[in-house]
Amino acid sequence: MVSESVLFGPGFWGPVVATAALLLITAVGWLILIGGRRITKAKPSAGKIQTYACGETLKAEEAHVDSEQFFSTISRVFRPFYRYVRPGHTGVLSTYLFWVVVGLIIILAAIAVVLR
Repeated sequence: MVSESVLFGPGFWGPVVATAALLLITAVGWLILIGGRRITKAKPSAGKIQTYACGETLKAEEAHVDSEQFFSTISRVFRPFYRYVRPGHTGVLSTYLFWVVVGLIIILAAIAVVLR
């Protein structure tokens, strides 16, 4: 039966003290953040909102990431599976989220079977 207080070497672990310390540190940090925002207001200048890439100034349309290139590695790795999925792709976010949830349920079910 483990009813004694937990000791790690010469120190003591007090969960109430640790929780109180974390809450106090969080509150102090939050106050510093709020105070700093009130003292110095945001002053965006033209230079701050420009896209910067290795010393070159880019226009917003030049800095756009091509999503096809971004996902090309994933489609290459899962090419056999992707061949069956791509024709059913509609571009509707709710459909995409539905299949993400279905996939998550399948993964969780597989983990539950493995852990039995």
